[in-house]
Amino acid sequence: MSHPAENGLIAIDVGSSRVKLGWFPPPQAAESHSPASPAIPAPAATWTIEHRQVAATALRAEIKDWLETLPSAAARYRMASVCPAVAGQVEQLLGHRLHVLTATDLSLAVRCQPAREVGIDRLLSAVTANRLRRPQRPALTVCLGTAITVNCLAADGGFEGGAILAGLGLSAHALHTGTATLPELQLSALQTPPPPVGKSTTAALQAGLYWGAVGAIRQLAELQTEGQPEMPQVFLTGGDARWIVDALTQHGLSVTYLPQMILSGIAIADQELS
Repeated sequence: MSHPAENGLIAIDVGSSRVKLGWFPPPQAAESHSPASPAIPAPAATWTIEHRQVAATALRAEIKDWLETLPSAAARYRMASVCPAVAGQVEQLLGHRLHVLTATDLSLAVRCQPAREVGIDRLLSAVTANRLRRPQRPALTVCLGTAITVNCLAADGGFEGGAILAGLGLSAHALHTGTATLPELQLSALQTPPPPVGKSTTAALQAGLYWGAVGAIRQLAELQTEGQPEMPQVFLTGGDARWIVDALTQHGLSVTYLPQMILSGIAIADQELS
């Protein structure tokens, strides 16, 4: 009988807007792939879909089609989810082969009560950050998705909690639907830093959304680590994160951008469970 690690891993991250899957080959196969970092596992292949725009049957079919392109049908399946309805569709597809991760599966001291109510995506980001941060240096994990979360890790690696605010897309939609005349900004307009003084309504929206997010993250980073002997390491992920990496780095923060941070956290949890 083969050891579980020999079969590879399918990591599934069900977010509020997207489903992301990652294929982590068995150790021997993984040697041919260059990891994102030598300290964390990185997927050899990924697949992402906006689940809000897809019917349940179509979603299951698309996941099934992608899984059939992979070389190992005997892989383990681990899922992290913050969207119960979509997670239920994945469970219906994979059945008993799927293990749904909870806080109790993670080697992480969670200093929030109750721990089970903390989003598993936030905890898995912390698991990844703990593999990468310097010993005894505090860290922050920042995810820019449907929501923006800024989470604090103590010098000993414990998850202290954090802050949650509306993401760029959610904010843009709220400004449009909650007012009479403001247009709904397309997020593609935020791919480069806009001028902080907008010369039109659209430009002012761009300035407010972009620099408001950057400012909130910077301020929370300062407040959450107040009194610490050194600035925290910041680990950034999420669908919108790539647009603000440079803006954060230019203001004194030590920022590492990890687009597959949650998938890597699932893989680390899998290593500890296997």
